[in-house]
Amino acid sequence: MKQETFCKELAALTPEMPESFHLRVETFLGEKVREEAQASASPERRTLRTGRRIGRRALVIALIAALLLGTAAVAATQWDIFRTLRVILGVQPPTADSVMQSILCHETVNGVDITVREAGYDGRTLLLQYSFRLPDMVEPLDDLSPVTQRGVGWWVDAFWINGQAMDMAADSGSDYTAGDVPGEIIRTDYWRLDNLGVTLSGEVEIVLPIGEMQPAEYRRAIYDAETDQYTLPDRGIVTFRIDTGDTLCRVVTLHPDAEAVLPDVTARVTEAAFTPLMTYITLKLAVNPASLEAYQAEHGMGYYAEDGTLIWAYGGADVFAEWAESLQLVDGAGEMLFPGYYGGNGVGNTWAEFIYPYLDASALPEEMWLAPVRDGEADMTLAVRVK
Repeated sequence: MKQETFCKELAALTPEMPESFHLRVETFLGEKVREEAQASASPERRTLRTGRRIGRRALVIALIAALLLGTAAVAATQWDIFRTLRVILGVQPPTADSVMQSILCHETVNGVDITVREAGYDGRTLLLQYSFRLPDMVEPLDDLSPVTQRGVGWWVDAFWINGQAMDMAADSGSDYTAGDVPGEIIRTDYWRLDNLGVTLSGEVEIVLPIGEMQPAEYRRAIYDAETDQYTLPDRGIVTFRIDTGDTLCRVVTLHPDAEAVLPDVTARVTEAAFTPLMTYITLKLAVNPASLEAYQAEHGMGYYAEDGTLIWAYGGADVFAEWAESLQLVDGAGEMLFPGYYGGNGVGNTWAEFIYPYLDASALPEEMWLAPVRDGEADMTLAVRVK
């Protein structure tokens, strides 16, 4: 049946609806239109805000179209964390709603509104986004100085999960962006809890030291020199809870351990982890002793101080860095799974890590490799098997 015929027949079969139903449906559709318009910066999309009142039967048809034809667009939440950290996380995966939560906490401290906007945990990384807003400001806020001038913000390098202090984990980071309303600045954090050996399950309590800044005397009072950690403070904090559910059970890990003996390095993937949000691949590397010796013969033993003392010896990473930095995730035919996306997250003398966007672990290619790619061509003779 053609769409035009379908609409005509549906309109004929649809009875007139009560005014109260009409208003509720129109409100629903209006909200969806406004959300879509706000999500886009284009003038063309913003024009969707305006329009005339439509007939009741046509309104029912529009509602059915929204529910049947646009279910994904209506139901899926556009998480701002993925927009802010797109370089790291890539495009928001279809599984995001299953691990993300919103508006977890709101407090006002010294005239500053603090809102924990979004949070999520994928089994490896804890994602947090929170905002500071000065309601009396009419100009955009592009730095934290007006917030700190009111004595609000981070005042110690730690946070707490279920009362346990968390250090600043390796490969963690944050990003500041201006908010959508005047006087607002947004911070987005990503914490690699797996690098601390920390895993989460079920409901957890998170405490951030982002309230009223505390003096140095108080910081010293809560610091335990024996453990080199801060005990849970009773002031200057914002506390909220998130439900991490059974996310750990949803992480699929592969351990191929297929060794690739290459001219300069012997490499193998020790683990490939597929979470509801990202893909993590870890390599174990061992430099070819002859290659390292040749490199040192050409470039010297390493970096020397002015007095001639060797302060940093060249190692494996200096020998095979160019190869490691050219690796891309490809299928068995050498086709890149994420063209234009750089997955390298660090390389050392004995390891390398790659992080890619979400992959459905139940629908992976038959073969997956990390292969050096140059000019769009993968060199499979220097590749390391992932799956």
